[in-house]
Amino acid sequence: MIFRLWAAVLAVAALLPASTRADEADSEVKLVVILTRHGVRSPILTNDTLGKFAAQPWPQWSVPPGYLTPHGKQQMVLMGQYYRALYTAQGLLSGKTATDLPRIFFRADSDQRTIETARDLARGLVLDAQPEVHACPPGEIDPLYRAASLPVGRPDRALAVAAVLGRIGSDLAVVPQALKPAFATLKRVLLGESGTVPLGKIAVPDLPAAVQAGTSDHTVDFDGPLHTAAQITDSLMLEYAEGMAPKDVGWGRLTPADLTQLIELHSLYFELTQGTFYPAQVQGSNLASHILKTIDQAASGRADPGAFGSTEQKMIILVGHDTNIINLGGLLGLSWWLSGTQSNPVLPGGALVFELRQRRRDQQFTVRTYYVSQTLEQIRTLSSLTLQNPPAIAPIFIPGCSEAGPGFDAPLARFEALLRRVIDPDFVLPGSS
Repeated sequence: MIFRLWAAVLAVAALLPASTRADEADSEVKLVVILTRHGVRSPILTNDTLGKFAAQPWPQWSVPPGYLTPHGKQQMVLMGQYYRALYTAQGLLSGKTATDLPRIFFRADSDQRTIETARDLARGLVLDAQPEVHACPPGEIDPLYRAASLPVGRPDRALAVAAVLGRIGSDLAVVPQALKPAFATLKRVLLGESGTVPLGKIAVPDLPAAVQAGTSDHTVDFDGPLHTAAQITDSLMLEYAEGMAPKDVGWGRLTPADLTQLIELHSLYFELTQGTFYPAQVQGSNLASHILKTIDQAASGRADPGAFGSTEQKMIILVGHDTNIINLGGLLGLSWWLSGTQSNPVLPGGALVFELRQRRRDQQFTVRTYYVSQTLEQIRTLSSLTLQNPPAIAPIFIPGCSEAGPGFDAPLARFEALLRRVIDPDFVLPGSS
């Protein structure tokens, strides 16, 4: 009987991911902060704007520009179910609504797509309940997610321009030259095999390039071929992720391999404009400061008015945008990669995750960081997510902070020191709400 019981335990353990089994043996998760991008939305640019660059009309969407789609809503329910399974297995959640509901805090940007994403994550996380989603009124600028729009502090936009120019040797021509194969693929998708630009249309590589002071929530803008290519790639990626018929995804001319190649254009644009250190510092310091206060609050057990949630809450879900994730990545020097993407992807529903963990052997706190996202195929097909069929996960090494090991855990003291060094208090507001 004992042998059969032990065999059953081993069989269940074998179903768990190796990282989960190691976590349970080595450390215990005390808090998780999830900074997630919203789910699949319709393109922000209208079809009329996108139509300037394509030989054929773009497909119609069922929702207004920039809105979370029904497909995207279901996608985020699935992600919520995965987080529930993962953190129930690790003991942070119980799997019971009455117990877990008070443990979870939601904070979203004020857009429809972010608020609805938070609600849909909640549907997967806590069954038959509707947690409060903390957010500014619709249309109001939230300094957590759009610090440069207010602006918070006095950003030096000329310095932001110089920081980006300094990464490309002040030569705007190097980008289309270096990414010539990707631009060629984009041209074929937009214009067909002939590559002929119809009368009244614009060839993306012919756009004038400029790096200049940003407007709205961008400290710096990289206008021209790269910016437009990134916007078009995002729209094509959304078509694929939405599950549109193959004939409507890039007019039937876009393969998954093509999409992987084009994501290079999307990733580089965000890396330059959002991941360059100074723009990232201006736009990300406020959010990073409140994340740090939240982690410190959980480690100390002492309430902090600058933290998200209370000392009793164990899961903090922040729903924002791709810019917010890349800002934090640029601020901390993070890098990640998922199969089927390019470096530092920011896919719909993907998240940058910070876990506060406590080692069992000495009770010391550490921070584990990873990027998690459904693959584009999982999003497209709305595949169920379980511990046996998880989304893609990329453990992240934090430079100057992480130690060796499967999870690249960083001692909390080092993590705190890094954030205090890179956060500029001039761009931080005291309250988190």
